[in-house]
This record gives sequence, structure tokens and C-alpha cells, in this order.
Amino acid sequence: MSELLSRMKFLTAPLPEDLENDVWDGDNCVSYSSDGQKLLDAEVFPEEISVREGCRIICDEAFAFQPYMAESWRTGQEPLEEERISDLAKISLPDSVTHIGEGAFRECGMLRSLKFPRELVYIGPEAFQDCFSLKKAILPKGLLYIGEHAFFCCDELEKVRIPSGIQFIGSGAFNGCDSLMEIEVPRGSRDAVKALLPGRMHKLIKER
Repeated sequence: MSELLSRMKFLTAPLPEDLENDVWDGDNCVSYSSDGQKLLDAEVFPEEISVREGCRIICDEAFAFQPYMAESWRTGQEPLEEERISDLAKISLPDSVTHIGEGAFRECGMLRSLKFPRELVYIGPEAFQDCFSLKKAILPKGLLYIGEHAFFCCDELEKVRIPSGIQFIGSGAFNGCDSLMEIEVPRGSRDAVKALLPGRMHKLIKER
């Protein structure tokens, strides 16, 4: 992995100064860094959220399921497995977003669709793990990095489009995607993408 890609992995964790000077968006129940470039965290959020224009980074675990969201949760107890799901069903991301952090949407099981930002270059490890209602992932042309287990156990994911410029796909990125029928790639890029995916997935690659 290139030095550039290695550096990307450290951009999505909120810094202490970000958290100390955060700006609260009450309409969407999320907080931003003072310059508006990082979405730091979300509380018990509504079903639909619009992220502000100019936001560049969705920080690690920003929208991930947290135990306190479970109806039966009690302090010190793990929530029931069937309650491990966020209510977030729709989110609008501006094209300014370049990085989606580690576990950012983990266990957002109600999320059915997502328009990925045009400027996106990085999807962190476990970013969409257990988003089991997600049907397709049409990834933008400039995407460089898909982290380990990024789409792990997205049970209903049927189609993925991967751009020709992709440089890294982490291990297990699409493991547990039992409904996956097609991995679309641009013409002439089949061999390059094959080199980044396990052999059992090569039969799903289609050039378009």
C-alpha cells in the first residue's frame, strides 16, 4: 500500500480539539468540527439526515449503532442481538465528502440506498458492516481505498460498481454479501480489479 493510502487511515479519527469545540446541528442530531469539515458524531438520530455542504470527513463510528439505542438496554448489559440496529434509513451526503471513516455506518440496518459522493476517495474498515438492507453500492470514479470488511455481511447487496482507479481493497471487504450477483468495472480494468479481489469473486466481475 502506498504512503498516501497509509496516511488516509489516520484522517478520520476526531481529534480532542475537534470534540472540545464541536458545533451541534439540532435538526439532524449530529455534531461537526468548528470549521464544518468533519462530522464528528451523531446521537439518537432521526430516520433521515442531511449532511452539510462542505463537510469532507465522516468520522469513525459517527453513525454506528451504539448500545444505548436499544430499547431494552440497561447500563452494563449488552443489547439483544435483534435490537442491534440503527433507525437511520436515509442520509444525504454532499459531494464534498472525501473520507468515510472506520465503522461510520456499522449496523445501520435500515439504510437501503446511498448516493456516494463524487469526491470520495476513502471508505474505511467496517464502514458499512451489517448494513443488511443496502441493495447496491455505485462507487465513484475517484475512489482509491476500500477498507477491510467495509461491506461485511451486507446481506441484500446485489451490485457493486468499482472504479478503474481503485488501489486497495481490504480483506473480507465483501464477505457475507450473499446476494451479490455483479461487480461492475469499467472496460479494460477487469484484470486490475481481479488482482485486488479473492478468486471466488472473479466470476462476478463484469466489464461495462
